Amino acid sequence: MNAISMTVAQLKPGKRNEVDEFMAQRADTISSISGLLNWGYADSGENEITVIAVYDSKSAAENATQYVTTILGEVAPLVAAQPVRNIYEAHWH
Repeated sequence: MNAISMTVAQLKPGKRNEVDEFMAQRADTISSISGLLNWGYADSGENEITVIAVYDSKSAAENATQYVTTILGEVAPLVAAQPVRNIYEAHWH
């Protein structure tokens, strides 16, 4: 069964462009995560983004946690608070 992860990050004011650059620079590396089918992010509030990643299984999403934690550590200077990542089983129709 597929799974998704949703990571909500509160950005420091004025850092949106730097976050966009950060994501673009790491897009290929992020896309190469084992079991990752697709990912992207949405502007989900003022100074907030939500990263949504679709995985081929819940275990693949869970196995990506260590790498995701590393990426979140790199983006720390651009965020106002610790990002929150949750994993959910997904049902597609």
